[in-house]
Amino acid sequence: MAELCNPIDLAALEAEQRRFLDEGRARDVGRRCAALERLEAGLETREDELLQALAADLGKPPLEAWLAELHFVRREIRLVRRSLRRWARPRRVANPFYFFPARSELRHEPFGRVLLLAPWNYPIQLALSPLIGAVAAGNSVVLKPSEQAPASSAALRELVAAAFEPGQAAVVEGAAELGAQLLRERFDFLFFTGGEAVGREVAAAAAARLVPCVLELGGKCPVVVDSGVPLDTTARRIAVGKWFNAGQTCMAPDFVAVRQADKAAIIEQLVATLREFSAGSPGDDLARIVNRHHYDRLLALDSGRVTRVGGDDEGSLRLAPRVIDADWDHPAMRSEVFGPLLPVVGFEDEEQLLERLSGLPDPLALYLFSQDAGFIDRMSSRIRSGSIGVNDVMKQATNVRMPLGGVGRSGHGRYRGRAGFEAFSQLRPVTRRGFWCDPFAVAPPYQGIFERLRRWLR
Repeated sequence: MAELCNPIDLAALEAEQRRFLDEGRARDVGRRCAALERLEAGLETREDELLQALAADLGKPPLEAWLAELHFVRREIRLVRRSLRRWARPRRVANPFYFFPARSELRHEPFGRVLLLAPWNYPIQLALSPLIGAVAAGNSVVLKPSEQAPASSAALRELVAAAFEPGQAAVVEGAAELGAQLLRERFDFLFFTGGEAVGREVAAAAAARLVPCVLELGGKCPVVVDSGVPLDTTARRIAVGKWFNAGQTCMAPDFVAVRQADKAAIIEQLVATLREFSAGSPGDDLARIVNRHHYDRLLALDSGRVTRVGGDDEGSLRLAPRVIDADWDHPAMRSEVFGPLLPVVGFEDEEQLLERLSGLPDPLALYLFSQDAGFIDRMSSRIRSGSIGVNDVMKQATNVRMPLGGVGRSGHGRYRGRAGFEAFSQLRPVTRRGFWCDPFAVAPPYQGIFERLRRWLR
């Protein structure tokens, strides 16, 4: 794959964006709404071009690409445009009586210049969703798409250039070296979606400059299946989420933990569901693996008691879905799978399960299939995660009115919809007083004041 070039002069771009900010143009709510309206229109008019780019980069089926990358983003833009003036309005706050007379309020103000580093697995959605929040909050944005999705990156560059003034948002393209260079540039906020290793580098860069950052990382999202649930419906819902985008989704089920007595039955149901999905369906209904490195990495996890549904196509990097009858020490249980392989492990009792899950890094999502409210509450309170889905998977991550984010090693910070506007805003308290008499002033001499204050301020 040829490296993307970076034709943009970063110093000139910074000067233009700083000027845009200093002149107050980024704060104009009408200008923000107009830019988001142009972005929505661009997604509509360039729809076929974007679908072709997603097919070229990841072999995404048109339905998956349209639903997750285009429709989803348009829904978020519409929510933000409808709500932005209300969200941006200062909020009155009550004062203690000894402030009287005074007025206090909270204002959402931009941080300034924001760097967005986007991933390859959803190269349109996961680039534009944080961009929407950052622009809505009144920032200037530099977006670097992933070099692993070059066609989508080029399409994003043209889309953003048509919708935004360069001072408001610009796309820069390049390989990993450009990302490292950008982390050395002067930004006021860093936002990264991707793996833990690069996330640590972004966090270190933010700490070195004492600027805030949001990290959207990964993790092994467990599916816990309690006894007594309908296994056919459970297996179907797991399969729909797991094999969407060939499992290359940070919120996808990473493994299934089921009571040992039900393990064989849930594996049978998962395999039957996959065979139903593939019956009469062309192979390109499953997205391909992004590159040879990840294809080989996933093949290395194909060990033990594995049921494969369909055939692999090495030339097109399409890997058939696999269900693995695994134990907790299987290679696929040692790190995030991020592909179309689903390990299924067993547990004997609840305490054993909690001990196993507690030993894993905190995931982006915890999925619980149960009809026992007590079991759900115990799992939810003992296992930390960025979000929880009960009796389905990934639904909480596809609601633009719900925030998305991790905890611990799966990241920190939240965005999407209103949460995105708030993530990229500084909440600035303002208290205003007039020059009237100040009956509650605390000023020397303090003689006699201390006892009166102790009686009043209880």
